[in-house]
Amino acid sequence: MSIECLQISKAYKNKSLFKDLNIAFEKGICNCITGENGSGKTTLLKIVAGLEKADFGNVRVKGTCTYSGSNPYMLRGTVMENILYPLTLKRQGQQSDLKKVQAMIAQLGLDGLEHREAHSLSSGEKQKVALGRALVWNPDILLLDEPTANIDVETIERIEHILLEYVKDPEHTLLLVSHDLEQARRLSGETWVLKTQGLSKVNPKVL
Repeated sequence: MSIECLQISKAYKNKSLFKDLNIAFEKGICNCITGENGSGKTTLLKIVAGLEKADFGNVRVKGTCTYSGSNPYMLRGTVMENILYPLTLKRQGQQSDLKKVQAMIAQLGLDGLEHREAHSLSSGEKQKVALGRALVWNPDILLLDEPTANIDVETIERIEHILLEYVKDPEHTLLLVSHDLEQARRLSGETWVLKTQGLSKVNPKVL
């Protein structure tokens, strides 16, 4: 297991989102979390990412990890510079970095936008840039919140293909939050419904 949640509890304004949550997410598959609005899906993902603290319990994460939210943040600079950023932190060779970024731009259908200021992009284009930035350095764990919410159908197919390729590596763990039940059916190795009582594993074919 690369992600384990141990006795996790979280409440907002006296409303319990989840209590004493115990769950382990498997490697080599897409783990999809779905559920009603306000059930705490995004909060749980942020707790796993270390961006929020649980009220009680702890999370064990083994390996490098990256998070991409449903409202992606753009760094100053171009599309190329945004996607390149995590590779500059790892101080890899510049030539190989640029090749990886160019390949990612092509995969995401962002060709021709390399030198556009990231802040000037549409919401769907920003989402693709954020996904490219998350994927380009090949982390062990990828945490995604509604990664295709603002994206056209053709590009959704492209992104889902990229994610399925990512989890072909048995050491990779993908944890994804989505309201799209059809997407859960297409992607998920395991699907979980989050309710106050906890996470329940379900067969995505019967959602």
